[in-house]
Amino acid sequence: MDWFGGLKVLSLESRRADEMATLIQKYNGEVTVAPSMREQKLDLGAHLTRFETALAARDIHAVACMTGVGTKMFLRDLAARDPRHLETLKDVPLVARGNKPTQALKTFGLGGTTVPRPHTWHEVQAHLLETLEPGQHAVVLEHGDPTPPAMLRTLTGAGLRVTSIPVYRCAFPHDTGPLSQAVRDTALGGQDFLLLSSGTQLLHFLKFAGRLRLEDEVRAALGSMVVASIGPACSESASELGVRIDLEANPHKMGILVRAAAEHGPGLLRGRLAKTG
Repeated sequence: MDWFGGLKVLSLESRRADEMATLIQKYNGEVTVAPSMREQKLDLGAHLTRFETALAARDIHAVACMTGVGTKMFLRDLAARDPRHLETLKDVPLVARGNKPTQALKTFGLGGTTVPRPHTWHEVQAHLLETLEPGQHAVVLEHGDPTPPAMLRTLTGAGLRVTSIPVYRCAFPHDTGPLSQAVRDTALGGQDFLLLSSGTQLLHFLKFAGRLRLEDEVRAALGSMVVASIGPACSESASELGVRIDLEANPHKMGILVRAAAEHGPGLLRGRLAKTG
């Protein structure tokens, strides 16, 4: 099998950029990796103080861990204040939105409930509604973006008290040169595939295209490309941004994402070109 067959494949991966490039090359793709974001840690001082107070008062009835990165950052800072906090957390129901937060909890000797697939905020919300009573307090450790307003409205509407803690935010990379070039190449129709491992990657890509006054051109180009997502949460974010997902990795791993795109993407691309040609 020729896999990508030399077609052009764009990835917006940041932390695992080298690994992604190697995978795409393995499947015979002409790769462009343009890091689209960096994780910018926020000052947690005031949030940690309030969390400690509530923890000591036994006034935290669930902690929702939305990402592995955010969970590690938060627990590292909490343990630095007092390692005994981790012991206290063993008596608090911990809810993990997927395998990465679950692994992060294990790193600190903690266990939790992993919500069912597809591991989106909807499953976290459903679990909190099922397990908590009105008046109880849920803490949500945010990911790179704020907790979805719809989730906050639903939980508070059910009578829960919710504290959302912004652990980090996703910013543009320090070096935006590769991202700028990727936007321009895409706008000119120079890419065949876009592989996404998070919705924030696409959000930043479109935001940066807007900075360059090329968003309309990029959106038009994406309509002709094959866009592949690593999983339902990513696909949901793309849909909210108005971008169609053609393929979704299952299981939701980076290697599976690349293989699925290489195996099925060229056929989809040929079919699309035949219809428009």
